Amino acid sequence: MTEHTKRLEADVQAAVDSDPSAIAERVRALTLEALAHGRLDAGQMKEVMGAVLRGAQQGIERPDGERAAAVGEAVKGLDQALAAAAQATRLAVQEALGRSGEVSRETLKTRLDELGGLESSFLDILAEAAKSASGRVRTTLRDLAEHGRASGTAVGGQVQEAVSQLGRALAELAREQVDGGVRTLRNEAGLFAGLAAGMLRGIADRLQPGTGGSRGTDGDRGE
Repeated sequence: MTEHTKRLEADVQAAVDSDPSAIAERVRALTLEALAHGRLDAGQMKEVMGAVLRGAQQGIERPDGERAAAVGEAVKGLDQALAAAAQATRLAVQEALGRSGEVSRETLKTRLDELGGLESSFLDILAEAAKSASGRVRTTLRDLAEHGRASGTAVGGQVQEAVSQLGRALAELAREQVDGGVRTLRNEAGLFAGLAAGMLRGIADRLQPGTGGSRGTDGDRGE
């Protein structure tokens, strides 16, 4: 566990211990901040999700029902942040498609494949967290995972949109790179990470209270 992950876990714990009405918004902001300073790949996503859920379950000195509700709000904030990360990845892939001499189709396909599995990874981690919890928190986490699989999540909506939009564009890029013999840069993974992080920081800024931009990733496809 890195120092950044430990700090995120502690910050989420503090957020869940604070004003219940602000938990989702605060956890979303903390998660976005952590993701924006990483590579936005599958490994980092799982590390951040695990840290948020551990922090959400620790140190909540409340009656069991209130504790479960607080964890549910934290999960809502995490889902919203992951939806924003999925949107940022989609925008970064779109940007990179216009710079095909710098980022290869293989790199972009890897990122799109990782994105396609993000909702499933989120729900799997929720289900695993439920197994280690107890009482109403366990029931809440289990129910959220089951509801997400049945009715969808905010991140799942963004993932579906991205995969649908970008699949055909990647196929076209593959043909162009084969025909043109494009040589990609050796640091293309770092270039893409920088693009995605920049997109995510822009989205995070728009989601700040008072900016009027919070509607884009808050939806649950099951509502």
